[in-house]
Amino acid sequence: MTKPTITTLGIATTYFLVFAGVLGYAFVTVEAQRSEAMNLRTTLAEQTSKQTVARTIGDLTASTAEVRGELADYFLSERDTISFIAEVEALAGAQSVAIETTTLDIVRPADAAPELKTGFRVEGTRQSVLAFVQALETMPYHSRIPSVQFTQDGNVSGAQVEVLVTLLP
Repeated sequence: MTKPTITTLGIATTYFLVFAGVLGYAFVTVEAQRSEAMNLRTTLAEQTSKQTVARTIGDLTASTAEVRGELADYFLSERDTISFIAEVEALAGAQSVAIETTTLDIVRPADAAPELKTGFRVEGTRQSVLAFVQALETMPYHSRIPSVQFTQDGNVSGAQVEVLVTLLP
């Protein structure tokens, strides 16, 4: 080979190696950017999904506010216990029975909401005592009546009633 051919071959080889190096660097850079773009796309999809869920929860919260307010009326708070007793006593007056509160306590079960435990002794005619117990059962509170014991002494009827009313946690 002649000297100019060897020089031309050396220059061509140098250009080839530089071009191959630039091409390799460009390939590595593009691959890194593609990987980063995929990560960003995944993150964007997750954020969009979370934003959609948050918007849905916000809409649900707003749309159920009235219902939650209405439901809260069926539960007592600890500060409302005296007003509950006053309502029961007014109910007893409306049914023409004498009432005495025998138990007033807050029960806190480990696996449920706290409850106001109340006990009442009522006396009156048989009809008025039964009407009082029935009215007590239908009071607009989340409550249960675990025990009722009726008594009869001549014309005077009575009942010992235990009522558990759920308190707001």
